[in-house]
Amino acid sequence: MKFHIPVLAVACVAATFLASAKTLFFAGDSTLDDANLSLGGKSRFPYQSWGTTLRESMKEGYGVANYARSGASTKSFVKSGMWAKLIAGVKEGDYVAIQFGHNDQKRSSEFYQKERWADPKGLFREIVRGWVKDIRAKGATPILLSPICRGTFDKAGKKLVDTEHKSDGVCLRSYRDAMQELSVELKCDYVDMNGMTRELMERIGKEESMKFFVISTGIVKGKDGEPSKDTTHPIKAGAEAFAQLFIADVKARNLPVAEMFR
Repeated sequence: MKFHIPVLAVACVAATFLASAKTLFFAGDSTLDDANLSLGGKSRFPYQSWGTTLRESMKEGYGVANYARSGASTKSFVKSGMWAKLIAGVKEGDYVAIQFGHNDQKRSSEFYQKERWADPKGLFREIVRGWVKDIRAKGATPILLSPICRGTFDKAGKKLVDTEHKSDGVCLRSYRDAMQELSVELKCDYVDMNGMTRELMERIGKEESMKFFVISTGIVKGKDGEPSKDTTHPIKAGAEAFAQLFIADVKARNLPVAEMFR
């Protein structure tokens, strides 16, 4: 016997499914920015976001909403209204991952001091605490991420160095420490992208690590017209490698967000 389900009933079931589907939101800077791709925009070759790349490994019905923006720090993310846009779309059961530090550490000019700088022991933590409160008020789950490493090796090409934009002892690891300590204080899930990307790049070496970043393409030009020496922003190879680090870690530790991945 064949059963005929009314089209309206099918539409209602589909609408209910879509309404209940869970989304992984991202708040971050250019190392996560996908040029609005996950929100209906177009990709910006050769740049690629490891956060949005996670979609390729997600189970059916799950998705990514990437609000990360180039040049953003926690301070500017609030001032620009981007956090307000992100949190407005979050619903119960969703996940919100936060990764900052690359621009928060900059204060070499009056502009950076005013618009970007967020002390990892002060304002940075204050902002993240507020965001975690906002996320939980929506019935969603916050995930704190340490910032991915820049592919900057020492002269021997063996160890990564963390000196770019360093000021008064503040570097990317300062924000790694802040996120780790906040995760304990706020009882949040924490993924150490800084530690994992560092371990990966030092293990495979400088030559292979450069294939993760814009520097390897020769496509993007710097201000002098020469190929960019950008070892900060991932391309496809880096995005895929970093996405797999995230997935392997959350699965190994059985974090709730692991439910989203095949």
